[in-house]
Amino acid sequence: MLDRQAPCPNCGATLTFKFAGARAQVCKYCKFLVARTDRGLVRVGQVADLVEIPSPLAVGRGGYWERKRFEVEGRIQLDRVGAASAPWQEFFIQLPDSGDGYWIAFAQGRWYWTKEITPAPQLPPMQMLRPGAQIQLPAAGLVTISEVGRRRIVSEEGELPNVPAPGAITPYADFAGPNGVFGTLDYGDGQSIAPSLYVGRQFDPGVFKLDSGAPLEVPKAEVKEASCPTCGGSLPLVAPGTTERIVCRYCGTISDLRQGGLAALGQAPKPPIQPFIPLGAEGTLRGRKVIMIGFVMRGTFVEGEHYGWREYLLYAGPSDGYIWLMEEDDRWQLVVPVPTGEIQMAGSFATLAGKTYNFKQSVQAQVEYVVGELYWKVEIGETVQATEFQGPDGILSVERDANEVNTSFCHPLTAQEIGQAFNIAPPPSPGLFAAEPGSSSSERRGCSPVLVIVLIVVAIILLILIADCDGGGSSGGGSGIYIGPGIGGK
Repeated sequence: MLDRQAPCPNCGATLTFKFAGARAQVCKYCKFLVARTDRGLVRVGQVADLVEIPSPLAVGRGGYWERKRFEVEGRIQLDRVGAASAPWQEFFIQLPDSGDGYWIAFAQGRWYWTKEITPAPQLPPMQMLRPGAQIQLPAAGLVTISEVGRRRIVSEEGELPNVPAPGAITPYADFAGPNGVFGTLDYGDGQSIAPSLYVGRQFDPGVFKLDSGAPLEVPKAEVKEASCPTCGGSLPLVAPGTTERIVCRYCGTISDLRQGGLAALGQAPKPPIQPFIPLGAEGTLRGRKVIMIGFVMRGTFVEGEHYGWREYLLYAGPSDGYIWLMEEDDRWQLVVPVPTGEIQMAGSFATLAGKTYNFKQSVQAQVEYVVGELYWKVEIGETVQATEFQGPDGILSVERDANEVNTSFCHPLTAQEIGQAFNIAPPPSPGLFAAEPGSSSSERRGCSPVLVIVLIVVAIILLILIADCDGGGSSGGGSGIYIGPGIGGK
């Protein structure tokens, strides 16, 4: 029989377990994790201080989820071992009427719930899983592996349904499926954490009603400022809660954001051009209020020829997260994330929402220049395999490395939309003889002189034909008609 109330084995304070299924609790007096066993309470280890991550949820709060009562019992904070990311947090909620428990998480402007599948099924071998691989899972169906890695317990509080020892590291694989299905394969640490399968989905925060009456929205972080550790320049932090790395716009110093301050790591080469949309520019793009916070130049080499493009990172607030703009050869695209599980790839085509997209190209895309505020620990030279599928309404983009795969959809934008969105002069539009998307600037420059020469030759021929007509020779009108359409095309 598990005790519902007993003294903390570390400090003696009374611990009360409100949640019948709780396996552990963090003592709020001594900050020790205490396991609940049939032999009484057992001290596990001291918990680190919680990282400040804004959320409308908190241990002790409650409300209604689709008219069912819920209470927030616990919270856990984790990070990725050896990966470029900040800690994230998940809240454990319990529905008193049914006794069911769920984990709630917020990431990149989206809310997710997951539930542990019990009894735990046999998990596929971790070494077989690669980003982009598709597997069948109980309670989830056919899913796509979106990320693999190892995660570490950073901190925790409240009552928990398992015993996540402080600092424990577990291999994991995240997956996504159609219709918002989402989940995690947790391979455990071989000690206090057993292998588990968690399955859930993305959900609309509007179905949650907090007792306070407040909506399930992450509080908007105030814009803060940090000083560049090299030149002392003032750098605004638009999204301090999720920002990982800042590249100084004045001197190019690369810094990590640590506990509200900047720690210099090295120097980045300055971009050879200024971003067309200035850092800090605010605007409204297709109904979303955004601010430009980061500028990245990426490129690739194909048969010795360099191809480059520019990417603008926009922050749309905690509810909508991040959006990218991409510009290549004066053509603009709005890049919006798409859940990996919504895309099915087979050979030379991919499908999304019932539409087919044909393979266009696949290249090694490398970061060449960067400046501003980024949500990951960007490195000059970091590379991903970027694959594009072309469709009638835009481009489906798939980027992957050894640890994760990211999918997005690229919507065409006009230069006028960009100008109006940020109240700036419209950027240059593709000219009459602009290169196709994906062509290099050198190709574009080399194309125009050839066409000019052709036009001059055609003009001379036309003048000769006209002169022949005036002189009473053969008409040649038919030749003139057929030459004309051959220049401009149809």
